[in-house]
Amino acid sequence: MRLTRLPLLLLLFTAACGASSEATKEPATPASGSSAGNADEVAESAGTNETDLSFGWKVPCRVPVERVSEKKGKSAKMRFFVAARPMKDGKIEVRVENTEFLVVNGEDATTPEAQEKLAPVLPLLSMPVPMIISPEGEYLEARGLEQVIERMLAAPAIANNPKLSSFMAQALRSPQMQAQLASSAGDSWNAWVGAWIGLSNSPGEVVEADDTVPAGAETIPVRMRFEHHGKARGDDALVRVSITQTLQGEQAAKGLASLIREIAGPHFPKDMPIENIRRVTRTEAETDPRTLKPRHVRFEQTVDMSMGGKSQSTREFKDDTFDWSRAEGCR
Repeated sequence: MRLTRLPLLLLLFTAACGASSEATKEPATPASGSSAGNADEVAESAGTNETDLSFGWKVPCRVPVERVSEKKGKSAKMRFFVAARPMKDGKIEVRVENTEFLVVNGEDATTPEAQEKLAPVLPLLSMPVPMIISPEGEYLEARGLEQVIERMLAAPAIANNPKLSSFMAQALRSPQMQAQLASSAGDSWNAWVGAWIGLSNSPGEVVEADDTVPAGAETIPVRMRFEHHGKARGDDALVRVSITQTLQGEQAAKGLASLIREIAGPHFPKDMPIENIRRVTRTEAETDPRTLKPRHVRFEQTVDMSMGGKSQSTREFKDDTFDWSRAEGCR
């Protein structure tokens, strides 16, 4: 694979090693690693801690969200709705609906001319994959991923390049990528709600723990840092919490190389060296600890990678603001 495809490897790595839902849940319990007390004492108190954050959305519920984002130097401001509806088996279906771009790269995106330009890519960018959530608020699965893959492969930038189209079709439909896409499809919900369920840090407490994320047949070690920053500014009923995940080192580089070979097959030469990889992901939320209705959630991720002597860095962030005063239902 040519070095010019290094940004594509970063994209695959981000998707295939996301698994944020799995990486945050176990260490989020104090028994996994706490700044005070032995494991037995902390584990015993974890089940009775009245300060644990818990899910309590009333469904049906539909809340407007405004997002400011940036990726690869391109910025956007958009508006959408998060709609949660009850299912017959007690589970909850969550969808992102009515996505509308307001500003793109500093330009008004609401004009007829801008809307016409955005129309072909809007379905690809919004990707309204239904997420299935447990009654307790845990992300379970996503449905309709095959349709998302078809939309991605149909995008002109991919469909008009036969070699890239062949590579992406094989990569996206590999068992390894399918499993990881199913997991990472819930990353938005986990940033909004799922990551904070049961978090029992006391205000001001920092909990650190070692964990792993899957990378195909390999696992990559990560360092987790959970922080409870206390009450959110401007509203004593809300708390500010954050999770930082750091993945780096030789084992991470080897795991990435193994994963890419599994996914890319003959498109990735066996002798292509990956010297270094470092990824830092931080999610911060201002939320109601009694219901996990977020007011504000920020996700930020940086990836630095070097392969064959060539380095590449990417940074992205998403900043979501929920307007519960304009929510429908939710009571």
